[in-house]
Amino acid sequence: NPIQELKMAVSTSEDVKKLMLQMIQEMDLDIVDFRVEEKENDRIEVFTKHIIDEYEAELSLFDESSGTKKLFGLLPFIAKSLLKGTTLVIDELDAKIHPVLLRYLIMTFSDMEKNKNGAQLIFTSHDLSTMNSEVFRRDEIWFVEKDKNGVSELYSLSDYIIEDENGNARKVRNDATYNKDYLTGRYGAIPVLEEFDII
Repeated sequence: NPIQELKMAVSTSEDVKKLMLQMIQEMDLDIVDFRVEEKENDRIEVFTKHIIDEYEAELSLFDESSGTKKLFGLLPFIAKSLLKGTTLVIDELDAKIHPVLLRYLIMTFSDMEKNKNGAQLIFTSHDLSTMNSEVFRRDEIWFVEKDKNGVSELYSLSDYIIEDENGNARKVRNDATYNKDYLTGRYGAIPVLEEFDII
């Protein structure tokens, strides 16, 4: 629930709001400010402020896109993590977020100007657009493979051993196309669809 998440993270911190606004403007969301209004029964309502062609308008967060709502649910925690230098764990980070914005959020943690305190982001994702050497080192990409008994195994791309054209065992190269190789099944951890040949 992005509203409750926003309440938990933003309610008392001007620093979190300031960093959130900076990130929102860098993501080109056309939002110049937002405010949180407390209601009865411990509820809150969030309003976003837009200025387009010198016309100013305020919208309820409920009227924004699902992607914007998701960002408002995530950004307080991302900003708080960056400011305090904590580890942030997010499941399905890519859900409802454009791949370009997803890349921005991930790369924010590699930006030492924003991440001065050494915050760490750990997340799950099915988005392959960021699975490349420009965004991640091999040791930062981990796969979860489920066996026939439903038991999951976790392993790193940096530890994965493949056979080259000559039958020699070697580690995955730094310049490999991780996302394309993953889709061909080279690293495992993909769904097995018995009725369809999709690869």
